Amino acid sequence: MSRPKGGITVYISCLSVVILAAIQFSLLADITNKKEGVSPNDAPVILKANENAKPTAPFSFSACLILKDDNIILPEWLAYHYTVLPLDRLIVGVDSLSHTDPSPILDAYQKLGMNITTWKNDSFWKNGREPWAKKKFTITNTTSYDDLRRRKRHRQNVFYEVCLQKLHDENRTWTMMIDADEYLAFNYYDDSEQKSTENNTRSQLLDQSSPVTMADVVSKWDIDPKLPCVTFARYLFVSTDTQDDDGKDLPQQLLCHPDFNAALFHTLRYRQRNPLKSPQAGKSILDASRYDRSPIDNPHRVKRLCTGYNVFPDNKIMPFRVHHYVGSWEAFRSPGFDPRGRSYFDKRNNVGDTVRDNTMSAWLDKFTTLVGGAEKVIEMTQKFRLHAELEMERKILEQQQQQRYDWEKLNMKTAYWA
Repeated sequence: MSRPKGGITVYISCLSVVILAAIQFSLLADITNKKEGVSPNDAPVILKANENAKPTAPFSFSACLILKDDNIILPEWLAYHYTVLPLDRLIVGVDSLSHTDPSPILDAYQKLGMNITTWKNDSFWKNGREPWAKKKFTITNTTSYDDLRRRKRHRQNVFYEVCLQKLHDENRTWTMMIDADEYLAFNYYDDSEQKSTENNTRSQLLDQSSPVTMADVVSKWDIDPKLPCVTFARYLFVSTDTQDDDGKDLPQQLLCHPDFNAALFHTLRYRQRNPLKSPQAGKSILDASRYDRSPIDNPHRVKRLCTGYNVFPDNKIMPFRVHHYVGSWEAFRSPGFDPRGRSYFDKRNNVGDTVRDNTMSAWLDKFTTLVGGAEKVIEMTQKFRLHAELEMERKILEQQQQQRYDWEKLNMKTAYWA
């Protein structure tokens, strides 16, 4: 079988007819060839969902999520967690510096059966004592890097506190606190890793084709039931395109659809990550029914009770981990008050040794079954993303023309958005 450079060629049989499905993967390729007929002013038309769309599980997860111009990656994040957790209850805090509105995407998933609440204009804000912790604090070109970073951390912590309290009042239980570029994933063993001989939850994980959800695992795991929160190791996936697949692990129900493009899904397109021995600071899930109104420490150690002072938990026996995607350039860049440029994007991808991870490909077939077919999946994921990419291009162009910010100075404040 021949393969074009930077892509994969897949031969499949669909309804007894041999179809050639060519899915191009290239980091520098412009995906806009898939945007024909898509207008940034016209949101996708959403088809009626499968009436039995909700996954079967012993309970459903909740999540607290802050968004800032994340519409490109939000549809995939929602579809994945809706399927794998399953995620049923979501509270979203839209950053006041956002230039885009996630409401059309969130509304579509609410129609699918999710219970979603959106907080805008920092409506959840609690004033702190410092000037940068006040809701009416004004960010200017003279604002220091430290104040920017402290303000961002204050917003995150306050949002998590208010979100957890609301979920506590609703008697919700396990709640995920990760970002829109992160995915809670099963902690499968690497090929080079020796599988534990101990009888623990991780060693009992089945392969990704299993219908088991994360709620199934949590209901039977061997983690101390007295812990109200658990922190999982986090791993960075770099923006290296898949180049040598034979297509066998791509979603079979979608390969026959003429509009399906695997390059529009970060979980399918990017499969190189840090080794399991080299994690980033972890992220947590917390049982909201046991939240005690105490302050949140930080996004990586939500409560000291989870991991003490260590934000790098032992990954050897944990059933889950967090996948953190640098993602595509189209999704990474942002308009307005954001100094991140191509140089920082390249820096984030310069992480040294990586390993191949093919454990994120099965969920999309499961989502297709849940929502009732490939056409519905395309509407709920790809079309929203393509619409968001066009909107982002327009917003960035507007900001470049206005020249409102001192970009040279802001480049020194990169960590505020990291």
